[in-house]
Amino acid sequence: MEKKKNLTVSYAFVQAAYWMNFCLTSGFAAVFLQGLGYNNAELGVVLAVGNLLGAVLGPVLSSLIDRHRAITPARLIVPLLALETASLVLLLFVPSKGLAASAGYVFFIAFCIALNSMYLKLYVDLIHSGAYINYGVARGMGSLAYVLMSVGLGAIIEAVGIRSMPVGGIILVALQLLALFIILRLAPKGQAAASSDSGSGLLRFIKDNPRYFVMLLGTALIFFSHNALCNFLINVTRAVGGDTGTMGYLNGFMAAVEIPVMLLFAKVFGKKNSGMLLRVAFVFFTLKAAAMALASSVPTLFAAFVLQAPSYALYTSAVVPYVEKTISYGDSAKAQSLAFTMTTVGSVMASVIAGRLYDVMPPSSVLWIAAGVCAVGTVTAVFGVKGDKKS
Repeated sequence: MEKKKNLTVSYAFVQAAYWMNFCLTSGFAAVFLQGLGYNNAELGVVLAVGNLLGAVLGPVLSSLIDRHRAITPARLIVPLLALETASLVLLLFVPSKGLAASAGYVFFIAFCIALNSMYLKLYVDLIHSGAYINYGVARGMGSLAYVLMSVGLGAIIEAVGIRSMPVGGIILVALQLLALFIILRLAPKGQAAASSDSGSGLLRFIKDNPRYFVMLLGTALIFFSHNALCNFLINVTRAVGGDTGTMGYLNGFMAAVEIPVMLLFAKVFGKKNSGMLLRVAFVFFTLKAAAMALASSVPTLFAAFVLQAPSYALYTSAVVPYVEKTISYGDSAKAQSLAFTMTTVGSVMASVIAGRLYDVMPPSSVLWIAAGVCAVGTVTAVFGVKGDKKS
């Protein structure tokens, strides 16, 4: 048999470029929008609309890929990056909060979220066409890049100001284009045509995979809790005595603890049941949410973030192979996109609901509410997980 072409390094570059961009887009959204004069409720609406638009756009584009052989991730990534650049140019020149700033950030978020669906489908197509990619290692490099971006951007914003964010975003768009060019040059022949015309529509897919849909619902509730913290981390950080620089270090630490799990996932957990691993991750999300609510100082907040490893890191590493093993290739783009979209739906709910709650109650109270929602989501998601065998 012909040896599979190893594209782990190239795909790791794709992941690194994307997750640096995501760090800027979501991790520092509250800092940027508050700097323009938005309060928590107002910035929550902006984040919610952007996430909602991205949550719709990703699966819609993925469904087109599944149903039309001529439409590939590569052909959609470049236009999405061009549109993201346009939104960043707008944000670079808006003076304060208003319609232009809100529209610019909404589209910035939406295009960034939709891009992740394309990168996940790119991974599936590369594997299907005969390439080898250690997804855990590649995704771990994405988290490492997130760490570096978070720590560096926090310090830059403190020193230079919020205008450094759109400038950085434009640079990261160029980096993503370079990463895409490299991996497409190295991809096995026929990769671009690896998609299938046999995929089903979204509604049919949900009807044919009811337990997967239940898992997705539970995941959305879990990520409401996750994003009630992450989208408003500056509020939580300030409540325990920190500032924007501290938040940057917290963001970086959170991503840093993910890296060992992702890097070692294939070696340590590669032969284990990915459904079982997802159940473990879901339980740890609730434990992490409770630990966050209990944190009363910067050191205890750092300590609570250690649970990011067996929760978010394990989930992220296990969900892609889980979907690959339980859902047919013809529906792979939709399935992978919907898994990520549920994290976005959770972010939408958190942006609207938690944004308002942070304006009327202490951060610790908001986090306890989020922990309760997370517990319900864990029970739901665990019930929806099934074995690894493809149906």
